[in-house]
Amino acid sequence: MYEYLLDYPDQDTVQPRHLNGVETPRLDGDLFTSRYQRERQRVYDRAAHMVQDGGYAHGDVEDAKAEAALVRGEAQVSRTRGDQLGWVRHMLRRGAVARFGYRNPTEMVASRLDMRRSVARELVYLAERLGDHQIDSIRYGAVSYERALAETRLAEAGASVEVIERSRDLDLGAVKRLLQSHRKMTRQDERAIFDGQYLSMQPSLDGSHVKVNGRLGALEADICRHGLDRRGERLVPAGETRPDAGQRRALALTTLCQDELDRAPQPAQTTAERIRQARRRRREPALMVVANQPLAEASANEQGVAVLAGARVGPDTVDLVQCVGITEVITVAGQNIVHHGTTASTRPSLRRAVLARDDGCTIDGCTSTYRLEAHHITPRSQGGTNTAENLTSLCWYHHHVAVHRRGMRIDPQSPPRRRRLIPPRTQTCGYQPPDPDPHTVAILRALHTQSNRAPPLRWSGRRRPLSRKLQVAD
Repeated sequence: MYEYLLDYPDQDTVQPRHLNGVETPRLDGDLFTSRYQRERQRVYDRAAHMVQDGGYAHGDVEDAKAEAALVRGEAQVSRTRGDQLGWVRHMLRRGAVARFGYRNPTEMVASRLDMRRSVARELVYLAERLGDHQIDSIRYGAVSYERALAETRLAEAGASVEVIERSRDLDLGAVKRLLQSHRKMTRQDERAIFDGQYLSMQPSLDGSHVKVNGRLGALEADICRHGLDRRGERLVPAGETRPDAGQRRALALTTLCQDELDRAPQPAQTTAERIRQARRRRREPALMVVANQPLAEASANEQGVAVLAGARVGPDTVDLVQCVGITEVITVAGQNIVHHGTTASTRPSLRRAVLARDDGCTIDGCTSTYRLEAHHITPRSQGGTNTAENLTSLCWYHHHVAVHRRGMRIDPQSPPRRRRLIPPRTQTCGYQPPDPDPHTVAILRALHTQSNRAPPLRWSGRRRPLSRKLQVAD
């Protein structure tokens, strides 16, 4: 960038290879850097003399001085992090965590260094996974600390060597998004996130306001955000000053809850009338999933799947979208986009026919009519067909919460109007029966083998008389 201003010879970008008077071995500087990054670092190192020497008045020279100072300062921070990594690794090897009375290494590092727990967690993460030679590469400036952290996480998420090499030409924010697409999210992870959802309201000390805090899953947060935004758009009259998006969502949430509280109690109605009203109120769902198709297929939808807003989802959400939503599969390779088409879960006519056939939620004992939806008894991801025989009507709770969020399955052998739910296999007591003895299994199979021999005669204890044929002469 500023090569025309440089009148000094090239300088080594790596710190002098001497530590306590002992020369260290030469390190491979290409481990976490690309050719562009190495060239840029070389230019900044040659411009380092501009930071100390004055006398320049040109604007480009001043910019070069400031940029060179920033780059070399960040390099110094990175080398200092390398020194800290070496000492953290040394303390972990000697068992300093228990000896100093800390519960975990992150707590020890955060306390001793007086730093944020997030930074301490990253130091412990790298100290437990990098070798001594890799830590030395960071310590002597051959490798950037932040780049080493990002690529270590990429490698641990299962990214290939080619993907890691391409990430070296991306900024750290893009590398983080790349990491999210490769990080696995299993069904157990999604269920744990769903069970960990909460919404808390904490009053302030003076009682003037309440702080709302909580945690939602990716799909639930996307539904709430779009619903509140749509409702907030209708709240502001034309010509009025529009509040910001956050305030509109707060107003929308307030009016939504107020409508529920102001709703007059409905008189007693028959089940058929409630079902008809629920069908008229029911809206067609329109959810969308963007998937990195090769990565999603190779990992059974545990990687490469996200809703349109960019939040990561897993196989449970994919099954839910395939039941009630619209799936749009897109493959992105660099700047090339391949659209594989949009697929609706179930035809509207078939969905209405299934709801009319079942006349309510088919779960045994359920009388709820809130947002009745058609559900695939055998999921599409497991080879289930999109036919009337494989569809049943479920209320919103049994469909979204019990089946798709808590992992329960419908017993296909149960009666069509009294469906039973099977708990997930992960909610057992943990007992695994031992494998049967092969010799015992062979004997049991032999006892049930069909034989062509006639059964033996029963012995009664006395000789049976011989039967004789009498011939009468003519």
